[in-house]
Amino acid sequence: MAPRQHTSLDQRLGALQLVRVAVVMLVLASAAGVPRQLGLSLGQVLPLSLAYLASCLLGQVVDTLRSRSAQGATGRRGPSASFRQMLLPVDSFYLAALTLPSGGAQSDFVWLFTVELIAVTLLASPRTGVRLAMCDTVLLLAITALRLGAPLGQLLGTASVYTPSPGEVVVRTAGFWAVALCTAYFSALSERDLRRSKGQLDALSQMAAEMEEAMEGGSGAEGIEAVLLRSVLAPFGLARAAVIWERKARVTAARAWAQAPTADATAGPPGTHWQDGGPDVTDTSAAPPATPGVVSAVEDVRVGLDALECPVAKRALRDNQAVLVRALSAVTDRALDDLLPDATNVVVVPLRAGLERQGLLLAESGPPVRRRVSRRSLDMLMRFGAHAALALSNADLRKEVDKLAASDSLTGLPNRRALMTDLSREIARSARSGQPLSLAVIDVDHFKRVNDTFGHLAGDEVLREVAAAMAANVRDVDVVARYGGEEFAIVLPNCAGEGALTVVERVRAAVAAAHTVTAVTVSAGIATASGPGLDGERLLGAADAALYASKNAGRDRATLAPPVAVRAPAALKA
Repeated sequence: MAPRQHTSLDQRLGALQLVRVAVVMLVLASAAGVPRQLGLSLGQVLPLSLAYLASCLLGQVVDTLRSRSAQGATGRRGPSASFRQMLLPVDSFYLAALTLPSGGAQSDFVWLFTVELIAVTLLASPRTGVRLAMCDTVLLLAITALRLGAPLGQLLGTASVYTPSPGEVVVRTAGFWAVALCTAYFSALSERDLRRSKGQLDALSQMAAEMEEAMEGGSGAEGIEAVLLRSVLAPFGLARAAVIWERKARVTAARAWAQAPTADATAGPPGTHWQDGGPDVTDTSAAPPATPGVVSAVEDVRVGLDALECPVAKRALRDNQAVLVRALSAVTDRALDDLLPDATNVVVVPLRAGLERQGLLLAESGPPVRRRVSRRSLDMLMRFGAHAALALSNADLRKEVDKLAASDSLTGLPNRRALMTDLSREIARSARSGQPLSLAVIDVDHFKRVNDTFGHLAGDEVLREVAAAMAANVRDVDVVARYGGEEFAIVLPNCAGEGALTVVERVRAAVAAAHTVTAVTVSAGIATASGPGLDGERLLGAADAALYASKNAGRDRATLAPPVAVRAPAALKA
C-alpha cells in the first residue's frame, strides 16, 4: 500500500482558496477606504472581484464533480484539482487588472503578486509557483510592450493609467522570480525533509510490527537483530549496519549491508559535529529519502567481550547518546573495526532498555569522509535502537517466563507439561521417519522413608541430586523431566528397547553413586514403539506398567516392556 501524503493536494488547494478570498477582501477594503491610492472605486472593483471568485469556485466545483464521478466508476477517489490548477493564470489577470490603474508593476499594491506567488508555491507545488511567476512576467511585459494600459483602463472605467517603462517592469519581475525561486527551493527542502521523516517513521512502525511477529514466532534475539538491520538500511541511506547484543556474560553480533551504494546526503544548516577529535563538520539534513534499497544479507559474526569496551562504545553507552566518528580506529576500536572493516562516517547508537544496557547499533553512512548526518536522523536512529532494545528485553523476559512455565521449580528439569509437549513432538517425528521411540518412567525407591527420616528439606535435596545425576548421564537428544512427586521420565528418540535399557542402567548407576544425604536407588520401566499410529498414552501406560513390574520384583532395577502395539492408520482399517 502506498504511503499517504502528509497533506493532500485537495486540502492544500482548498487552503489556497482561502488565501484568494483574503486577497479579495483586502482589495475591497482598500477600494472602500483608499480608492485614490488603488486607482479604482469600490463599484469598479466589486464586479471584477466577484467574477474572479466565481471562476475559482467553478474550478473547485468541476474538480469535485469529476472526482466523485471517477470514484463512483472505479470505487476509488479519482484525480482532482487539475481544473483548479489550470485556473491559476486567472490570479495573474486579476491582480494585473487591479494594479494597472495605480502603476502596474510600480503600483503600491504589486506586493499582492508576491503574496500570491508564495501561497501558490507553498500550497500547490514549487513547479506551479515557477509557472505562475512566468505567467506574471509575460503578462506585465505584454501590457507594457503592447501598450495595453490605456485600453484596459478604459475597460475598467478609469482614465488614469500609468504605464511603467520596460526597465521598471524588468526590475519588478526580477523580484517576482527571486521570491518564486527562493520559496520553491525552501519548499522543496521542507517537502524532502518531511518525506524523509515520514519514511523513517513508517519504517519504525513496520519494524515494530515485524519485531512483534518475530517474538510471537519465537525467533528471539536473532529475529529481532535481523529485523533491526533490515529496517535501518534503506530509510537512512546506510551502506552497512551491525548490531551487538550483550547477553549474560556473552556477546553476539550480526551485520548487514545494502545491495547498492547509497547517494550522498546534502548540505544544510550547522548543527552536530563529528566527535573523533578532528575538526568540526557541519551537520545537515540527513541521508537521502528512503529508496527501494535491498539488504544483501544478514550474517552472524563472532565477537569478543571487548567489543563493548572500545572507547567509542563505552562513550556511547555511558552518555546514552549516539556518537559519530569519521572512521573506527584499528587500534583503540579494533573489535568494532573488525566488525565493519574500513568503515567511514559511523554512527554508534547505544541500545538500552531502561537502565539496562543491551548492546550497540553501528550504522555506516559511508564515503565521502565529509558526508553529513542530521540531528533528526540521529534522534530517529536512537528511537530505532531504543525500540529494538525494548523488544529484545521483552523477548528475553518472555523466554524466561516460558522457561519457568515449562520448568520444575525444585529440580530445574522440564515439568510434566513440557514433557508431554516434547513427547508429542517426538511421536510425530517417529511417525514420519519410522524410527523407534522409547520412554522410561523412573521412581525413587522408598522416598517416603527419606522424608520421614531426614525431613522434607533433605528429601528436596535428594530429588535435586537425582535429577542432576539423570541429566548428566543421558544422550544430548534425550529429554529428562520430572513427571510428578518422586517420579521422573526420560524421552529417548531414535532408541530401541535394548539401547534405551543401556541408557537407563547408566542412569541408575549414577543415581546410586550420587552424594546425597542417604543412598537411594531408583526403579524404572521402559516402553518402545515406532511407526505411524503411535499413541502417547499407550506408551506412557506401557512404561508405567513396566515400572510397577520393577517394584514388584524388588525395586532397584529396570524392566523393559513388550513392544507397544500401535494403532493402524485410518486408511488401512477394514
